[in-house]
Amino acid sequence: MKLAVKPSARKELMDLPDHILIKAFKTILDLGENPRPRGYDKVEGQEGVFRVWIDRDYRILYEIDQAADKLRIIGVGIKSKHTYK
Repeated sequence: MKLAVKPSARKELMDLPDHILIKAFKTILDLGENPRPRGYDKVEGQEGVFRVWIDRDYRILYEIDQAADKLRIIGVGIKSKHTYK
């Protein structure tokens, strides 16, 4: 599966602490092999958007385009009380 990273998600990646950044890169590469890993979940209120946790408080948001065999990372960051509003 092809991987694409939205420019805003790329900036969010670069702002992560180093130890989380390493986990995020590994998770993104793993998503390219298996876009629906154990523990993934649909994001409520956002059609076609999924999330996977990379640490206790950090998650990756992504979309899957099966027809184009493409996975697009649309967000990376820490969950706060305003995350899903």
